[in-house]
Amino acid sequence: MTPASPLLGIGLKVTATFLFAVMLALAKAYSVYSVAQIVFFRSFFALVPLMIWLLMRGDFPRALHTRRLGGHLMRSCAGIGSMFCLFASFALMPLADATAIQYAAPLMITLLAAYFLGERMTRLRWGAVALGFAGVLVILWEHLESPAPGAPPRSGAGAMFALAGAFLVAIAMVQTRRLTKTEDTGAITFYFQSTTTVAGAAMLLAAAYWPAAWPGAGLINPQAWTQPTPADWAPLIAIGLLGGVGQIFMTQGYRFADASILAIFDYSSLLFAVAIGFVVFGDVPGPRVLLGAAIVVAAGLGVLWQESRGKRRGGA
Repeated sequence: MTPASPLLGIGLKVTATFLFAVMLALAKAYSVYSVAQIVFFRSFFALVPLMIWLLMRGDFPRALHTRRLGGHLMRSCAGIGSMFCLFASFALMPLADATAIQYAAPLMITLLAAYFLGERMTRLRWGAVALGFAGVLVILWEHLESPAPGAPPRSGAGAMFALAGAFLVAIAMVQTRRLTKTEDTGAITFYFQSTTTVAGAAMLLAAAYWPAAWPGAGLINPQAWTQPTPADWAPLIAIGLLGGVGQIFMTQGYRFADASILAIFDYSSLLFAVAIGFVVFGDVPGPRVLLGAAIVVAAGLGVLWQESRGKRRGGA
């Protein structure tokens, strides 16, 4: 059994969060390439550090054994949709804004876990969820209202992609909770990354051969492969490597510290998004985005506090 080391677990979690923030910044910076192409690079090259990690642990191919391919497929389908929505939202709106909307995912997980996993919903949880969604509405308001004369254009489509991505992330995480009862972490990650790689490649292939006169051509054809310039190969590959290493660091973090402790540090992603967005893209979050993010974070921390208090009582 791995000995508890909360500080090491927190360090791994924060490092993973930073790597994911850099990965998303690169995906935004190179959004001249289609979402399908970014998803393909993110998934295919993430398999490289994953396979190295499994070999170093001596868990390849043992860790990939499964009797629940259907469960992996369900988790992967939700994950594929969330990844497409995620990269689309970050391409269309500032990093901090899209990140703040993604914080709706833990609140959605709370509701879905109550319905599908039978987890108990207290009045505090209901209140926190309602408060959190009010915060999300504040953020959405910033992007859905008509811009004032002379103001920069807002991306309602990006906001909707971010919200849809948060919902699909919630579904994927609830299914992951089911899988972790019987499946190795390496298997869950491997089947997700492999399925997403196939989905990205399939979308690229469809875009290359989809007739312009067929239905859906306006959505599918823009996903075609664009040959990267020599200078762009390295950052595109880095998107996948950062995602894969970040996944490993995050997984390892949960070996050394409780999930209830590490969940708090999910919110460090907003700090990284604000800093990277300002330095790289010159983005400054609006006051309503910051207010909405603060409300959502407060609601999420309320749910975490309720869960940690319940665990202490259960262990007393």
